[in-house]
Amino acid sequence: MYSSIAAIPLWYWVAAIGILVVLLWLTVLVQGAGLRKTQKRYRQWVGRSGTDVEKLLPQTLERIQQLSEEVRRLEVRIDYLEKSLRATLRTARVVRYNAFSDFGSDLSFSAAWLDGSGNGVILSSIYGRDESRIYAKPVQNGTSTYPLSEEEKRVLAEAIQFSGASDSPVSSTWRPLEERS
Repeated sequence: MYSSIAAIPLWYWVAAIGILVVLLWLTVLVQGAGLRKTQKRYRQWVGRSGTDVEKLLPQTLERIQQLSEEVRRLEVRIDYLEKSLRATLRTARVVRYNAFSDFGSDLSFSAAWLDGSGNGVILSSIYGRDESRIYAKPVQNGTSTYPLSEEEKRVLAEAIQFSGASDSPVSSTWRPLEERS
């Protein structure tokens, strides 16, 4: 067996060892690059002060716990604010008109105030030469149980158009707390 190995020319051995040296050298370069990358991330995490990782890890875990509690508290607060916002009168529209064609100008008006669910009130003021009258009509889910004038219907339609929940900046991404897992 040794005689067959000895029969291989010397330059084959030199070439094989040279190839092995080149492969080992490339492996060392690749490993060195990976080590430098890991060291860089370690320095960023620990900082230039050289803080001991064993000390830094508990501090980091404690900070993560504090932030988790803060996020939970903010979720509850946002949920409360979202519920409050839905019940807030946030849309106001006004239509001015001349109630009587024989005199005056657009001194009469109808105004609608609605929340995000279409609930609120329509307030109408009819201006006359001798007197003015004010009427209030409740609105539930975008309709009123009282008969509405054309101007009141118009102002209600405008208010409904602008009172939808789609104008909330968080409505497309925010889910109420009870819907989250």
